Amino acid sequence: MQTRPLIAISPNHFPAEDRPLYKDKPLEYGEGAMARALREVGALPIMPYRAGLEPGGDLAALAEAVMQRCDGLLLSGGADVDPASYGQPLRDPRWAGDPSRDAYELALYAAAVALDKPVLGVCRGAQLINVAEGGTLWQDLPSERPGDIVHRDQVRYDTNAHGLEVAPGGLVAALFEGEGAPRVNSVHHQGVLDLAPSATAEAWAPDGLVEAFRVHTRRWSVAVQWHPEWLGGPSSHRLFSTFVAEATR
Repeated sequence: MQTRPLIAISPNHFPAEDRPLYKDKPLEYGEGAMARALREVGALPIMPYRAGLEPGGDLAALAEAVMQRCDGLLLSGGADVDPASYGQPLRDPRWAGDPSRDAYELALYAAAVALDKPVLGVCRGAQLINVAEGGTLWQDLPSERPGDIVHRDQVRYDTNAHGLEVAPGGLVAALFEGEGAPRVNSVHHQGVLDLAPSATAEAWAPDGLVEAFRVHTRRWSVAVQWHPEWLGGPSSHRLFSTFVAEATR
């Protein structure tokens, strides 16, 4: 029987705080829909803990050990990317995100590409790939691009949606083939400002914001700004299936 490919899903992090469960304990956690989406296309999802290591620790060695064992890396959504991670001053303390998570995911990404493993970035994960490849981000779309469409609505959350302009002939175009006009969910307030030189955009929101790109200098490094694990449908299934097929190969 063929072994199911092992996919590392980068964890979210809650700092230690006074809460009813795990009082004053730091937590690393994952969202169940993403793991389910990978399982349903034949993968075995795991969450590689940062295990208490901070940026000053040997994150590179941990990341390499993780990616030596795993067949692919999925960089998940969650907290903002700290502007310091792409060399920009922080405009508002609310957008500082999680610098320790940035450091770990940058190490995971570096290890994955060094070992020629496929990488899929979702929402924050897409932004992280852009940063890892030398790009920058809008720190807050509503204040920096006030004329844009609404990319995040806390009430509607993943039912907030918009159309998608797709480059013909690319991977994203293939995902939506036969579905009519592509439409995706939108749950982010940050986004790609300067696209990394190594990346090629494949989809845009109606306001011109980059919604998907591929890193053409890597074996398979794909980023989508929406949440396919919540969107569902044929396009999401194709995206996860293609990713897992690459991991299997």
